[in-house]
Amino acid sequence: MSGPGFLKGAFILSVAAFVSKLLGLLYVIPLKHYAGDEGLALYQAVFPIYNTLLILSVSGIPIALSKLISEKIAYDQIGEIRPITMGALKIMITVAIGGFIVLFFGSSLIANWIGSVDTIPSIEAMAFAMVLVPFLAVLRGYFYGYQKMNLSAMSQIIEQLVRVSVMMLLVYLFVRMGKDIATVSAGAAIGSFAGISVALSLLVYQYLRFRPHSKERKAQQENYTRQILGIAIPVSLSTLMLPVLGLVDSMTIMNVLKSTGIADSTAQFGVYSRGVPIVQFAAFYATGLSVAVVPALTSARLVEEKTKQIRKTLEVSFFIGVPASVGMMLIANPLNILFYGNSQGSETLSVLAASTIFLSLAITTSGVLQGLGRSIWPALFLFLSVFLKVVGNIWLVKVYGIVGAAYSTILAYACITILSLIAIRVFHPSSDLFLKRDCIRWFFPSILMGVGIYLFKGLGIDSLQVSNLIRIQALFSMVMIIMVGVVIYVVGLLLFRVFTWHDILHLRSGILKIRKRG
Repeated sequence: MSGPGFLKGAFILSVAAFVSKLLGLLYVIPLKHYAGDEGLALYQAVFPIYNTLLILSVSGIPIALSKLISEKIAYDQIGEIRPITMGALKIMITVAIGGFIVLFFGSSLIANWIGSVDTIPSIEAMAFAMVLVPFLAVLRGYFYGYQKMNLSAMSQIIEQLVRVSVMMLLVYLFVRMGKDIATVSAGAAIGSFAGISVALSLLVYQYLRFRPHSKERKAQQENYTRQILGIAIPVSLSTLMLPVLGLVDSMTIMNVLKSTGIADSTAQFGVYSRGVPIVQFAAFYATGLSVAVVPALTSARLVEEKTKQIRKTLEVSFFIGVPASVGMMLIANPLNILFYGNSQGSETLSVLAASTIFLSLAITTSGVLQGLGRSIWPALFLFLSVFLKVVGNIWLVKVYGIVGAAYSTILAYACITILSLIAIRVFHPSSDLFLKRDCIRWFFPSILMGVGIYLFKGLGIDSLQVSNLIRIQALFSMVMIIMVGVVIYVVGLLLFRVFTWHDILHLRSGILKIRKRG
């Protein structure tokens, strides 16, 4: 996929990621309302476990399938596509069975690791979703290979829509029926199974309608299985950042809080968990950018072309990630009230917001290294960051409580980012010039924006210090601050010549061309 087709496909997947993450963000409002911080904590403690197995089983498979299938289509070897698909399916059957056994029969052991036996029903509910996820991955990779991004994007949006709808319905019904908090949390987990079931049904239907009829070549299946694993395993290891670090939080925060004598450790973890989906949503663009830069770098033949792709990737990460971090730090209190109804944990949310820039850069720089053919390095950096996160949680949570866990999150993401930037300079020395020259300059507009917002808040126009601020007031404060921040940021981009009017006009003409071709 190249040229306009690649841009169109990347745009479709980015829109799907935005909508899916937005739906995934909004579920926390009813869950917190009906189940409280404790119910939110139980669900957020379990979800990283499921998400880790999900990434291990599916992140590399769609990319491996799309690569192999697109190659066969390019060489008019359509007859090879079925054995490739069957080879992936054989792998996924093993993954599905293994994932179910680990989650369902190991639920008690996992719950003990988390530090709360109330998570057992949620873990068991997640086990059934794990049965279906691998097959969904195979079909998405199949359609990626045919460059039918719209089908995968549609299934992604429908999956989240059904998941959130079923989750809210079951949580509401279980609370009305007087069920205990563990059962309510399990109701939220069942939503994942419902969403995946509907999305899988949609893609199966499309596959039966679309698949080309060709003779299967059984002798090739074993070879394709090895090829698929050879591509999928490094990619899977390098994309585990979010779920693995979330898993560390699940396994350590409640246990450390209990060791310090805090009785409501589960509720405290729930307060900490408020900021996690918000911060991850703010970095939604980074995943799409990371996926897009891999084929762009792979197909680029000249060093200058690769350097240009790396520069653009880092520019977008800085231009969106830095102001997003600064802005969320300054609107943490009204943002917290808008979503959760009170300001408890706003300091923690503000600290987590500071990690957005490092999270964005960690994701995109990992994609750059994959595009440069260095997939193993992001995985190694991840293992080091996990060690720092574990040590940071144990040490900082004891001293600062849940805010300490937020500090250790910044430390972990910063570790991946710094090491990845160093690796890019080592493996692609031509990138060294703009990394030295431009990185600092890219921060200036965001610094100006932060100072401007701080002064604007000092005028007393917002009511951020009022702890019982109602949601409508919080929304008004957020809108006012965001509007002021956007204006100052754009002025900063032009003032510090990060962007020029010529760049803006060129970008506008490029967008219009893509729209006409699309």
